[in-house]
Amino acid sequence: MSIDSIGLRSIRLNSKDLSIIIVNYKSWEVLTRCLKSFDVYKPKINYEIIVVDNDSQDEKFNNFQKKFPKIKFIANSGNYGFSSGCNLGAESATGEYLLFLNPDTELNNDNSIDIMITFLRNHKNVGLVSCRTIMPNRIGGEISYLSPWLLIGWIRSIYRLINKSKLKERFKEKDSVWYPDWVGGSVMAIKGSLYTQIGKMDEKRYWMYYEDPDLCLRIRHAGKEVAIIRNTTINHIGGGASKTNEKNSLMLKHEMVISGHNYIHKNTYGIQRVLLLFMYGAKSLIPRLIKTTLTLPFFWTKTFKTQSYMLINIFLYYHHAITHSTWKSVRLRKN
Repeated sequence: MSIDSIGLRSIRLNSKDLSIIIVNYKSWEVLTRCLKSFDVYKPKINYEIIVVDNDSQDEKFNNFQKKFPKIKFIANSGNYGFSSGCNLGAESATGEYLLFLNPDTELNNDNSIDIMITFLRNHKNVGLVSCRTIMPNRIGGEISYLSPWLLIGWIRSIYRLINKSKLKERFKEKDSVWYPDWVGGSVMAIKGSLYTQIGKMDEKRYWMYYEDPDLCLRIRHAGKEVAIIRNTTINHIGGGASKTNEKNSLMLKHEMVISGHNYIHKNTYGIQRVLLLFMYGAKSLIPRLIKTTLTLPFFWTKTFKTQSYMLINIFLYYHHAITHSTWKSVRLRKN
């Protein structure tokens, strides 16, 4: 047997049908629950789990890695965002399919992972699939829109009102599968070759948030559908990176504003871009300016601190955007 054939045989033996990629940042407690749920509700498909730690810097990585020796752990060199962590995990994946999964999720007895991958295999017109996410007090969003104009709440409300009958026909409650414009990044399954073909997640533009609609938009441009299977679920328990502390939570809200601007900038042109960026900026600033002013007499209450933090940081972001001619987050990897 030649060295080349031995190498090919080794690749086949070590490859998996599915690579499950989980990006972690100081979410060790919920990540433990997530990983243990795979022991209780083990998927039938041949899979591997890859955990990418986005530089948590809390000295827990090595000890946690020892607790789960069968799982592949990767330490990112910095906290360069969700997209960066997903792409780093995908680079090490051996699976034909990729499943991006939040650390604050848990499997249940719905057999969702096997159902999603089987659905992808049997529906060549579908490029990305998700399932229902069951949150503590609600079901995760199932109807979503890719148009940058619909980032503005009052425009979105008018759109829903005008298209009420069309949306009702498109998203029938009795249907087990819906085809929305995009699905949330907490649960996303895609064929690895398609993920590479469309350019992976845009880690040069999105640090956190809006990387999922951006990915789904490129999937649709490639001629594929986005699907959500509604009769199977994964629990989204919460308590991930956004819940580590109040400061981190506020920082993520700030990054959501930044990513919204980047999504608009990438997907609009000319006067439409200028107008929409102005409207989105007004939407981000004016309500917080009002709330900060109203809570000023109760100086340093939680509400005042929250609103003033957001207001100041959004102003600083706009100053940076103007002076550096970029809408991008300063937290992105410097290339």
